[in-house]
Amino acid sequence: MVVTFARPATLDSMLSALGRQTRRPDHILVVDNGSDVEVSRVAAMHGAEYADSGDNIGPAGGNALGMSLLLPRAADGDWLLFIDDDDEPADDSLLQRLETFGKDAAASDPRLAGVGIGGSLYRRQWGVFHRLEDHELTGAVELDVLFGGSLPMYRVDVIREVGAFDEQLFWGFEEAEFGLRLRSLGYRLCAPGPLFLEARRLAGTQGDSGGPRRTPLDKAAWRRYYSVRNSTVLARRYGGPAASTIAGVGGAAKGMLALARGRRPIAEIVLPAKGAADAYRGRLGRRIDPGLNSKVSA
Repeated sequence: MVVTFARPATLDSMLSALGRQTRRPDHILVVDNGSDVEVSRVAAMHGAEYADSGDNIGPAGGNALGMSLLLPRAADGDWLLFIDDDDEPADDSLLQRLETFGKDAAASDPRLAGVGIGGSLYRRQWGVFHRLEDHELTGAVELDVLFGGSLPMYRVDVIREVGAFDEQLFWGFEEAEFGLRLRSLGYRLCAPGPLFLEARRLAGTQGDSGGPRRTPLDKAAWRRYYSVRNSTVLARRYGGPAASTIAGVGGAAKGMLALARGRRPIAEIVLPAKGAADAYRGRLGRRIDPGLNSKVSA
């Protein structure tokens, strides 16, 4: 399944890459959050099923919609693969190697729910994610969440049991919420260490430490809003007593400082604080319009 928004050329490149895989997906569903006739044309050209969401319902809503369309037709033994439209597989055998790893792991442990080539642990006491060091990426790496963009694939029978992605998150942390939900129910998530390490090498992050990173000043304000809001929601659901305070107050302060340093308008500077407040009030869904989905400030 591929969720896309206003990027037909990017989608075309992704679907071409999937077509070159030695293990091609049995069925591809494109969920279009932009109601774009060109996206529909690209999907048809590649033989993919097309679904128009009718509105921008975000990655969370798009994936939830796709799951609702695919699950009635899928067998319990199938795996559902989630693909970002701009994260092409690094080589033509990657899906085959990942599927083999997943099926072998599931055969030896029925509590194995999903696999991918990237993810992290979640420090519940603090409500923060913990990056594994490179030397820890050996064998089957145990994870709490699988990253979006890491080719996460989940067993269909498990999805039927735990439910779909939380569409109310709209943007950001939907994969993390799903992973933490799985883990809270006793399921496992893991990644093949060599593929995880290779993904880091290709991304240029191999050798990075797991310490704090400087917050970029050009990150779009609407993204900061959803990041703070949804990370606080996760902390309230799955974290310890202090987790939501750390995620909400700490995240809002950090986001506001970065926006202020970037000399953004006051209406944007306050968005991280609004995100934290909305998390505490349970105000989810699409609250801030992302516009054309720019990753950075205009």
